[in-house]
Amino acid sequence: MDCTTSPIARQQACQSVRQWGKVCYVGWNGTVTLDVPNDLLLRQVTLMGSWTFSKAGQYEYARFVADRGIDVDALFTDRWLLEQADEAYKDFDKQTGGKGVILPNG
Repeated sequence: MDCTTSPIARQQACQSVRQWGKVCYVGWNGTVTLDVPNDLLLRQVTLMGSWTFSKAGQYEYARFVADRGIDVDALFTDRWLLEQADEAYKDFDKQTGGKGVILPNG
């Protein structure tokens, strides 16, 4: 699942999923360039898109992460405290960073 709208991240999601795997793009903006035969057809990849995703989908993804002990914290390249939210959103708008997260104060 890609929620970044980053063209490179979307491309890599399709290229790195296993054969017969599923990829979902969540989010509104962005583009992607794919080598359709190699990235999708020959590997039987299913590509889906969603403006958002359901509570059931959120639960499924959370369960997947928990069951496999995936270190979600390692995904984040940028962290801000809630009091820094204004700065964080200005950085998000630049779309030059990686994955960011806003944490509660304290």
